[in-house]
Formats: sequence, C-alpha cells, structure tokens
Amino acid sequence: MDSQILAELESLRQHKQRLERDVERLLTIDQLTGLLNRNAFTNRTNKLLNQPEVEKTQAAMIEFSIVGLPRISGSLGRHATDYLLSALAARMALMLAEGLLAARLDYKSFAVFLPAIVDPLYALTEARRILTKLREPVDWVDRKLSVDVMAGVALATANERHAEVLLENASLACRSAGQRGGPGYAFFNPALAENTRRRAEIQSAIQDGIEHNYFFMHYQPIFDCANGNLTGFEALLRLNHPKLGAISPAEFIPAAESSGQIGKLGSFALVTATRAASQWPADTVIAVNVSPEQFLDGSLITDIHNALELSTIPAYRLEIEITESTMMADVEVILPQIQALRELGCAVVLDDFGTGYSSLSYLWKFPFTKLKIDRSFVQAADTQPKVRGLISAIMDLSRNLGLKVTAEGIETPVQAAMIQACGCNFIQGYLTGRPVPDTDVAAIVMKRFAEAIRPQQTDIMLPGSLARRTAM
Repeated sequence: MDSQILAELESLRQHKQRLERDVERLLTIDQLTGLLNRNAFTNRTNKLLNQPEVEKTQAAMIEFSIVGLPRISGSLGRHATDYLLSALAARMALMLAEGLLAARLDYKSFAVFLPAIVDPLYALTEARRILTKLREPVDWVDRKLSVDVMAGVALATANERHAEVLLENASLACRSAGQRGGPGYAFFNPALAENTRRRAEIQSAIQDGIEHNYFFMHYQPIFDCANGNLTGFEALLRLNHPKLGAISPAEFIPAAESSGQIGKLGSFALVTATRAASQWPADTVIAVNVSPEQFLDGSLITDIHNALELSTIPAYRLEIEITESTMMADVEVILPQIQALRELGCAVVLDDFGTGYSSLSYLWKFPFTKLKIDRSFVQAADTQPKVRGLISAIMDLSRNLGLKVTAEGIETPVQAAMIQACGCNFIQGYLTGRPVPDTDVAAIVMKRFAEAIRPQQTDIMLPGSLARRTAM
C-alpha cells in the first residue's frame, strides 16, 4: 500500500474522529451556553455518585432558576435573553472549582453538582456565592439586563443517590425559595414534596374549573362612611371543586400565576363581574382585583376593553385593584398600562396598602384614585394605639394627594367607629356585609333603596345605624 493511500486513510480516520467528537458535543453540550445538557449531566452525576470514594461522602445538588426572562424576551427579543443566559453561564462556570459539574437544565434553569462536600453548610455557602454573582446585571448594548435568581439545595442521602431524584428535590427547594420570599435560596425537606403535591392538585383543579365552570364570583358590598349609602361591590373569585371542595383564593391564585393560568381567570372575573354590575343601579361601582402577571403578559387592557364592551357599563363604574407587589414586578411595563386605564376612565385602586413595600413614591408616580387600608391594620388598631395613629396619618396623606380611602376587614362596631373618626371615606367588611353570590346582590340593593327612602332613616352614620341596618 503506497504512502498516498495511507495518507488518505489517515485523513479519513481523523475526519471520522472529528465527526464523532462533533456528534458527542451535540449530544452532551448545550449549544447556547457550552454547559452540559440535562441528559449528559445526569449520566455523569450518576457515575460520580456510584464511585466508591464518593459513596462514603456527602454530595449536593444545586439548582438555579432565572426569574424574569419572559419580560426581557417580550420587550427586547429572544436574542437578548440568549445573550443574558450565555453571560450567566460563563459567569457561573468561572466560579466552579475543578471536578464540579455544571449544566443548563432547560430554558431558565442551571444546575451544579458538588460530588464531595464537608457538610451541608458548604453547599449552602456555594449556593449563596453563585447566586450573588448571577444576580449582578449583565451589560447588553446600551443597557443593563437584570433578573432575579432562586436557588434550591438538595443533599444526597445514603438511601437516595440518584441524579434525577436529586434534581427533582433541588427543583422543589428552588420553587419554595421563590414562593416564600426572603434570601432566595432554600434546602429541600420532605414537607416540600407534600406542598408540591398539593400545588399540583390545585393547578389541576384550576384547569378543571376553567373547563367545567367550577369558578364563580361573590360580591362584598362597600358603603360610604359619611352617610351609609351603598356605593358598590368588590368582586371575589371563588373555586369549588367536586373532589377537593372549596379552595381558598390564597391557594389557587398563586398556583394560577405560577402555572400561566391567571390570564384566563382574570378574563373570566372581569367579564363575569362587569356583566353582573350591568344589572345594578347606575351609581354602583364594581371593583375587580388583577394580578401582576396580567400586566406582564400584556393581556389586561384588551381583557378590560372586552369586558366593558360585553357588559355595556361605562368605564367609570369599573375599579381595578392592584397590590403594591404589582408595581415591583416591572414599573416600565406596568405604569403605561395604568395610565391607559385612567385614560379609558377606569378607577385604579392601590390594594392592601401598608402590607408590602409601602413606597410613598408609588402614591405620586402612579395615577391612583383610591387606596385600601389592609385588614391587618384595622385588626391591630384594636390593641395598638400606635396603629390608630398610623391609620390617621394615612388618611391625612391620602387627602393631601386627593385620594379616597377604603378600610377593609371591618368586623366590629368599635373598628367602624375608629375608622370613621379617622376620616375614612368607605367601609367594607363582615360588619356591613359578607360576600354573597350574584343572586343575593339584588336583595342588598333593594334593602338599601327601601331604607334610603324612609323618612326616619336620615341619620345614617357609622357605626351604630349602619351596623344595625346592614346586619345579615
């Protein structure tokens, strides 16, 4: 065999090796970040977990979840998020010691495997160290891209040393860190698995509710503190599942937000509430709560236009209630939508004032028409004189800014008297009326109308006469 043939064979062999390396890279490496992909990561992690020298040591899995990518993709395009993820991956890879494995698990998640750790505190320290670095802004063109990051840590036990199980546990811990707030990281514990099972049940119940009409609305009356007149109702979404029974909004709202189902629920609430309000007197308003996710996905203004058109009620009869956490989601995205709501004629109410960030800048930067004092303030005022002073200060501040104030959670005549003495405009709570289905609203309206036209009922002041007249 001459030298030319040998050279050609060697060239073919080298070409085959390059192809095999390319195929291996495609099968094991995430093409965007250069990190291991999920499949290769779990395979290598399992090999490490089964090595004799590692079996006798502690090991840990850390998952990092990037929060806020859809917002960046929606405003700047997918290329911006790709650049951000590549930068974060490179940043993380530079921080890892030799022998540690790192991977991109999916669109928004990374993972790091620590095959031999001294103690659990070391794994937590590593999670915090990487988390801090990943949260630093990334320079892109003429701006900085900022995202939040959550971390979950799972430890390998003597009985459970499988990569997929560790990843699942770290993911559960990561979700827990995001749900409870605080530093943004958490250890896995068995209770998380039960919480996740319940959350999955709730998400399934939400889907059932959407498909089979298990959702419905209740309406709680709101009264004028000065004269006791009925001014409107707050619409409250309810879910009664045939298997799970009544499910609290405190459970199904967060589950719907995290699973992307909140848009459908928000649209249902707006259409149902405004349709109900179209049957009420023309001077009654309907207040509907909206989620930050409805602002961020860009559907809210369209949903409100649709609800008003279907119900034919004027926009000034619709109050949109938002929480302080809504503004923290993304001011640049949310402020223009609030301004659009005001231009449309809707009122915008700052709900649960005092329980969140309570930045006074919100009150003058955002075109609110009203704020609601959270029930926790009202209840605390029963025993804490300082809280009463704080409520009075909120009333004074609101008057100076031209804002009306509603106090919610009023349950006793003493609370009602205190709120009226502070100069509150509107009152809402069990004392004056519990939430009722749409079929019972007409009775409340007729009762108010009948009492309003009685000559002897002209002194309608809180708390006495209003409390007596609204007892149900």
